[in-house]
Amino acid sequence: MAPLCRRRVCSLAAAAGVLAALSASCTSFVGTPARLAPAPPRASRLQRQAERRTSSDNFIDKAFTVMADMLVSTMPLAQQEKDAYQYYRDGMAAQTSGDYSTALRAYAESLKIEEDPIDRSYIFYNLGIIFGSNGEYVKSVKYYHLALDQNKELPQAYNNIAVIYHNQGTRAEKQGNIDKAMVLYDKAAQYWNQAIRIAPTNYLEAQSWLKETGRAASFVDEKLLGIF
Repeated sequence: MAPLCRRRVCSLAAAAGVLAALSASCTSFVGTPARLAPAPPRASRLQRQAERRTSSDNFIDKAFTVMADMLVSTMPLAQQEKDAYQYYRDGMAAQTSGDYSTALRAYAESLKIEEDPIDRSYIFYNLGIIFGSNGEYVKSVKYYHLALDQNKELPQAYNNIAVIYHNQGTRAEKQGNIDKAMVLYDKAAQYWNQAIRIAPTNYLEAQSWLKETGRAASFVDEKLLGIF
């Protein structure tokens, strides 16, 4: 979409995003504190929280799409912009229904003609969600990074990368590979710190984990001490 169009779309979608965020705050954010040799129920709880957070992020994106739908139908857009948006819309619909192959094709078509970096970042972000849902975590991280290449202020992409590294660290820890687990936990911390820098009131359990494990960046420490 053209920048002017997208700014108008985002202004309407912001209200939907706020409502979605308020709804999401009723459940825990991803990033439950990790300790050495965690009990199995705690690991399953982390997975449930990861699913809830991904669902919450998807809800925010769907809310944006609904608001944008209403606006696009009434605005004089260039055909290329309308086509890019329609492919994105088709991809979101297919992704929501679990038809990932159709979603991948639609997002690929949208990427061919979409020029705006912010819009492209959300397409790459959704591709990351799809590959992560299929257990293809290397591809998932790749597409989250492509999203961040387009838009470095996308906290949910940082968060989802952190979740992947944290889950891998938990598995390595259970297998007795503590050194590998610590490396993966450190990677998770780097991405969670970035997510919290952008969205300091989100990812509360991740913030607690960072603080408890001594991995919080200085801005996180300051926020927890009440300076922010």
